[in-house]
Amino acid sequence: MIYAKLYPGQLIEEYRKTVRSLYNAYYGEDGLKNPIAVEWAAFAASCNLRDMGTHLCALPTGEHCPRGLICLGCAHAQPKKSAVPIFRRMLASHERSLLAARGYSEPAGQIAAREMEIVRIKGALQRAEELSDDVAAAIERAL
Repeated sequence: MIYAKLYPGQLIEEYRKTVRSLYNAYYGEDGLKNPIAVEWAAFAASCNLRDMGTHLCALPTGEHCPRGLICLGCAHAQPKKSAVPIFRRMLASHERSLLAARGYSEPAGQIAAREMEIVRIKGALQRAEELSDDVAAAIERAL
């Protein structure tokens, strides 16, 4: 930095210019504009339930997730019926991993974490199997 005569303030400003330029090149000039009321209302409506693939999350976008995005077993997560095969594959994979970990004497804390994840997956699988209809599909039909 000394030989190139770069100072921290200059370095930060040049970095910001570069990032801003790349952002504009990718998203266009409208990428940084404030949304109008109609756009904001549409965005807010889409944030009520977020589709996370295997489940819907009712936690509003931008709000801190107290579980650190460990969704299975969270009160905000509603498993999707369409995810039953995924949960079954996850359960089989995690059970195989647990068996292998026990075989090579993995530390007790890591074994307990693996067991807890299996309990979460089983709970999500059970809730998904109990659904009469896929929640995500029902919501999409209602909209």
